[in-house]
Amino acid sequence: MIINKIEKDVKVPDVHSRHKYPWDQMEINDSVLITAEKGEPLNKLKRKVGPAARYYGDVSGKKFKTLLMREENGVRVWRLG
Repeated sequence: MIINKIEKDVKVPDVHSRHKYPWDQMEINDSVLITAEKGEPLNKLKRKVGPAARYYGDVSGKKFKTLLMREENGVRVWRLG
């Protein structure tokens, strides 16, 4: 293990994602439905969307809730805080 010197005023990079989700545009109590592509299992979609929202929330200080919505064939994400 190599521990480098402590650096001051290093800017935290913007959050990047392979998928373009609208997390940065959402206000409190907004929600967005991410629908599954044809043949894509809903559980697989939730395993992609949920962690992406949680990660963005962790680095931005925002709070999100993700639920599988079978009747809408997708995953709905709410911004809570």
